[in-house]
Amino acid sequence: MIGLDNMPITGGQLISYGIGAAFAPVDNGWRYMAGLGAVPAIILCCLLPLCPESPRQLICQNKPDEAARVIAKIFPNGTPEQVQQKVQHISIHIEQAHDALGNKSIWWQIKQLYVVPSNFRAMVSACGLMAISQLGGFNSLMYYSSTLFALVGFSNPVAVGTVIAATNFIFTWVNLMLVDRIGRRRILLCTMWGMSLALVCAAVCFHWIPINHDLTLKTSVIGAPAYLVLVCMVIYVGFYSSGMGNTAWLSSEFYPMEVRAVGTMMLTLSCWGSNIIVASTFLTQMENTTPSGAFGFYAGICFFGWIAVYFCYPEVKGMTLEDIREVFKHGFGVKYARQLQKDAKLKSRNWSSGDVLAMSEKV
Repeated sequence: MIGLDNMPITGGQLISYGIGAAFAPVDNGWRYMAGLGAVPAIILCCLLPLCPESPRQLICQNKPDEAARVIAKIFPNGTPEQVQQKVQHISIHIEQAHDALGNKSIWWQIKQLYVVPSNFRAMVSACGLMAISQLGGFNSLMYYSSTLFALVGFSNPVAVGTVIAATNFIFTWVNLMLVDRIGRRRILLCTMWGMSLALVCAAVCFHWIPINHDLTLKTSVIGAPAYLVLVCMVIYVGFYSSGMGNTAWLSSEFYPMEVRAVGTMMLTLSCWGSNIIVASTFLTQMENTTPSGAFGFYAGICFFGWIAVYFCYPEVKGMTLEDIREVFKHGFGVKYARQLQKDAKLKSRNWSSGDVLAMSEKV
């Protein structure tokens, strides 16, 4: 669901870049851009009543029958018995969460993120990845792509920036198709090193582009390094969108039910807090450390983030939300989660073998 949520976001960014490129040469074109921004909000307002509630939210409101109907839509191939089992499973864990919370205040819930070791480790793992996803420079590229490509000499930087938005959209789809098959941890380890390498290559290319201290170009000629910067940025965004860009938001599943709301809040704060830091310092950093220094800095963050994922980010593919809470009771749970995955595969094979044997006996 989070992946599907990110698809319209990146698709909307692509459309907005296309609209921006179309209206950039028009007199007072910014007015059309600002006005068209109201159209998606109006459509959302009209469609929102058709969106069903979460099954867990419905069960919290003592509406198990409505929750069963929603679950049946989510799992159309499930039998009525399986749907009821799912409702009962969710109900049990919600009751446990309610028993744990009681009449506790929101401040008590936030405190549990810090005083309960397993909750704290889950928060560090989730929020750490989210911070790295922002501090690695992606949103600076999205916000300042037109400025950046104008800097290296492209005459229509908004149109060139559309290439970046299109790459972001396409590879978000790639992540959506692969993340549950490959796994969160594996897809991060397979892509974060590529982000770092692409940024290093961009930093090297910037060294050969004649740029003044005030970020003006010394020449109007677009050379090979400028095109290589564009290629590096496309590769970087491809690795980012197929890995960390979407997966960082999936980390909300690390939190137990009783603190998931405040944990997701902390995840969002980590996102936008880091975003503010990078967005507000990008141009100053480009001036003071040169573009090569700025992109080299982002490359370093991505590389150290890759190391942090290796040691502190467990694989939770195929686990239920209720089972994931057990992972962080064993340190950061990387080895423990790996063993759970192996046990689940072995159990699945044994069940399959048992079914085959039972069928053969019947025959």
